[in-house]
Amino acid sequence: MSVILVTEKEYGKAVGSCTEFRKENILAAPCDEKSLAEAVRNQSARVVVVGVEPYAGPLYEALEKNGEVGERPSALIARFGVGHDGIDKSLASKHGICVTNTPGTLSRSVAEHTFWLIGSLLRNVVQGDVAMRSGEFPSHCGFELGGKTMLVVGAGEIGRKVARTARFGFDMRAFAVDRYSLQESCNLAKKNEQEYLQENGIEQYGQDVDAFLAEADVVSLHLASTEATRHFISEQRLQRMKRTAVLVNTSRGPVVDERALFQALKTKQIMGAALDVFESEPYSPDGEETDLRTLDNVVLTPHWGSSTFEANKRMAESVLHNIACFFEKRYDDMDIVDRTVFRNT
Repeated sequence: MSVILVTEKEYGKAVGSCTEFRKENILAAPCDEKSLAEAVRNQSARVVVVGVEPYAGPLYEALEKNGEVGERPSALIARFGVGHDGIDKSLASKHGICVTNTPGTLSRSVAEHTFWLIGSLLRNVVQGDVAMRSGEFPSHCGFELGGKTMLVVGAGEIGRKVARTARFGFDMRAFAVDRYSLQESCNLAKKNEQEYLQENGIEQYGQDVDAFLAEADVVSLHLASTEATRHFISEQRLQRMKRTAVLVNTSRGPVVDERALFQALKTKQIMGAALDVFESEPYSPDGEETDLRTLDNVVLTPHWGSSTFEANKRMAESVLHNIACFFEKRYDDMDIVDRTVFRNT
């Protein structure tokens, strides 16, 4: 088996959770594209494992040159995670490169983190911790989740787990919105409508988010980052929300217009927000006048939603499975995100 390059952050996560990554042919590599492409060329690598960073050109060219002549796919980019918006699938296909991800491996960790963020926000956990460390012992009144309405935007595996936890764990009302119709979602889950709704604790389901925003106490985002979802939460949609509502984003940063969110939080158009993802990562606001870190009604974490030992182990095992299948040409057993690479083969 040829050398497999793993970007440094992902290598650290994998080695700490899965002993199978401790192989001589699996090496850590820089995550920036220019350096990674150079490492690919120097190591004659046909497989790279990457994280969330964007790759726009040199990496694909370097992998194509190392690929098996006449084979398609001839190389592999394995995403250590589920979201793959940092990988240009059309460019990968053009260069004969297969792209995989690790579906289902981080649903529990992201869903749990969603509620840790909500709880920290509604019960002012961060402020309480800071006060205690400063020698203070202030009083504070927070909010319960029981009886509140949760709107889950994006009813994929993570969104459904959040809905179930809201309903069965916290006695909330759970509404769900998705681009798929209820019937389409039921077909994908191989359930009838009653089974699907009851199993996931969903009281109402629809495709028009604007029809639900005004009813929600908590809006939880679980959307992929695409052109269609860019700034999905806009100034107009923030204005539709209750003044007592909170917004939670553990999906992708570009889904939220951060400038509009800053204004909505500053003017108390909504009560608060909890964010694990950002338009630019590491977080970099447009300027001091829109810096979310200056507000006291927001809780921020640095894209930790999927970062648990358990999820890292599942992702590492899934990545290794995809790599093994690639070398054995068992493409039907791989988690391939775009099969256009197989066209005209």
